[in-house]
Amino acid sequence: MRMDATQKREVDAALQDYWTSRDSAAVRQVQRGSEDIGGRSGATSGGHLDQVAAMLARVCIKAGAPANQVWYKAPKGDPLRKGNQTRSVTLPGYYRPTKQWDLVVHHNREPIVVVELKSQNGPSYGNNANNRVEEAIGSAVDFARARAAGLIPGNPWLGYAFVIEDDLRSRKDESGRDSSCLTKDPLFAGWSYIARIRLLGQRLVQEGHYDAAWAVATSRPYCPGVKKPKNCPQLKLKTAEHVHKFAWCELDKENLSYSMFIDGLIGQIRRYYSR
Repeated sequence: MRMDATQKREVDAALQDYWTSRDSAAVRQVQRGSEDIGGRSGATSGGHLDQVAAMLARVCIKAGAPANQVWYKAPKGDPLRKGNQTRSVTLPGYYRPTKQWDLVVHHNREPIVVVELKSQNGPSYGNNANNRVEEAIGSAVDFARARAAGLIPGNPWLGYAFVIEDDLRSRKDESGRDSSCLTKDPLFAGWSYIARIRLLGQRLVQEGHYDAAWAVATSRPYCPGVKKPKNCPQLKLKTAEHVHKFAWCELDKENLSYSMFIDGLIGQIRRYYSR
C-alpha cells in the first residue's frame, strides 16, 4: 500500500517540524547556558514528536473519533489541546505503576488506540540503539501483561512509530560488539543502524508485540556541528560533500509503511465510531 499525495504532504510537514522543534529547543537551552553534550539539547527538551502525534490524531478524528476522545501531548496553540492531557495519555502498567503514551483514543472511558513514538538522532547511535530496543519490547510486554491482569480494559490497537536520523553514521555498517562467550546472530553482521530499526519494526509486528509499526528515516536540514563544525559526521568521515538538506524515506514500504499503519489505525477507529 503506497502513500497518496495528501499523506506525503502531511508526513513531510510533520517531519520538517520535527527538525524545527529540535533546533529551536537546542538554541533555547544554549541561551540558558544549559547545553547538553553530544547534540542532546533538542532531544532532552521533549516535544519534537508532537507534530507526528498531531498528524496521527487528525487521522483518528477524520476516521470518526470525536475530538474530545483523542488525546496526545498537544503543544500550546494546538487546536486539539484540552483538559488534563497527561492524565488522558497515562495508562496502568503491570511491572510499573503507569506509563505515558504518545497518543491514546478513548471510547466509553476505555482506550481503543494506543501509540508509542520514538526517535533516534546522531551522533551517538551506538549508545542508544539497544536502549530503544529494550524500551520497545518492555513497553509492549508491560502493556500486554496489564491487559491480561484486567488493568487495561478492552482490546486496544497498539502502534509503534520510529523516526531515525538519516546520515552517514546511521547508514554506515556497524557489526556491534562481539560477545566474549557466545556468537551473536550473524544476521546483525555488517548492519547499519537504519537497517536495525527496520528489523526491529518488522519483528515487533511479526511477534505480535504491536499491531502495526511505521519506520522512517529523515535527514536534518542544518549542520549538527553549528558550534563545532568538526563534529559533523560528514566532515569526520570525509566521504561526502558537506551539504545538509531535509529529506525522508520509509525503511520498509511493504511492511512498515505509513499508509499501512494508518489503515490499521482507521480500521480500529471505525470499529467503535461508525460514520
